[in-house]
Amino acid sequence: MEDHSELPVVDLKKARDKTHRLQVARELVRALETVGFLYIDNAPGVDLETLLKNCDTFFALSSAEKHMMAKHKWNPLNKNKYRGYFPLQPGESSYKEGFEIGVEDCPFNDPDIHPMFTEPNLWPRYMDGFDEFLRDMQQYYKAILNTGTEILRLLALGSGLDEYWFESMFLPDTLSTLRLLHYPLRSSNPPDTAKDGDTVLCCSEHSDSGFVTLLSTFHYRGLQIRNQNDKWVDVEPRPNSLVMNIGDILSKTSNGRFKATRHRVVETSMDRFSVPFFFEPRYGAEIGGMIPFVQDVEKKLAVTSADMSTVEPGTKYGPWLIGKMQQFLEYRHILTSFPVTTAA
Repeated sequence: MEDHSELPVVDLKKARDKTHRLQVARELVRALETVGFLYIDNAPGVDLETLLKNCDTFFALSSAEKHMMAKHKWNPLNKNKYRGYFPLQPGESSYKEGFEIGVEDCPFNDPDIHPMFTEPNLWPRYMDGFDEFLRDMQQYYKAILNTGTEILRLLALGSGLDEYWFESMFLPDTLSTLRLLHYPLRSSNPPDTAKDGDTVLCCSEHSDSGFVTLLSTFHYRGLQIRNQNDKWVDVEPRPNSLVMNIGDILSKTSNGRFKATRHRVVETSMDRFSVPFFFEPRYGAEIGGMIPFVQDVEKKLAVTSADMSTVEPGTKYGPWLIGKMQQFLEYRHILTSFPVTTAA
């Protein structure tokens, strides 16, 4: 296996300079046309040192304390189906525990929205230092949401579109999810599904399903991507930077121009934290149409998504997402007692 991937770097500070903005936008587009993963530097207001401290504090809570915030699937006393804590699943190939939050104090004006998306966040109000934890997490969510919005503007600009072309799809009532993740070392032998030769997986190979993922990996190793030579390569930690990739829907709506790269997490010699932010559209945003790129005869690239099956015109993001969620362990059977139609 090749050792590591040299990912492109997009500097958002440089993008704030009007004389360099278009150049940075084109660098972003080029990265998504080729590697599909990149580093984001100088995201305004993104404090990764404080975020890591809060990950450590949260996952150091006792199992009983975390269970108090568990989703209904694991704690029937809680009504939340979608947001909250999910525990380790020892017999599965993916071995992680997590805590998920969404946007706070959002009106969610779409009358057809499924009620699980309007659930309030579950917070660990009993933990020592809760007020600071709540403040920090709300601040980070706001900062990373703003970062995602800036990424969309650059993506549109670099694609020859109006800079604000994507914005009405996402704001104000985004379904975006911030997820704190902890990958502990296994205390028992992993199942066969978690092995790839001598490599042990703690998150199975996949491509993300949505639009844009902004990931904080801190100083931890373990993230790998499948490169253009079909080899697994390490994504080197880059402290104080975010790792960005896109999901299948953006790849589909770009007609494969942008690449939803497959990736996985492998076990290392230490516990590991990471924090992905899944920047997602509104519930009622239509995702079945193609992005109207300005044709550029010099950029006819043969880029293939991991899943290029079509999305029917008129498909709305929320119902599509509900159908997609069933593929992921932490959401499996989430709607058993909470039925929904996934028709567009």
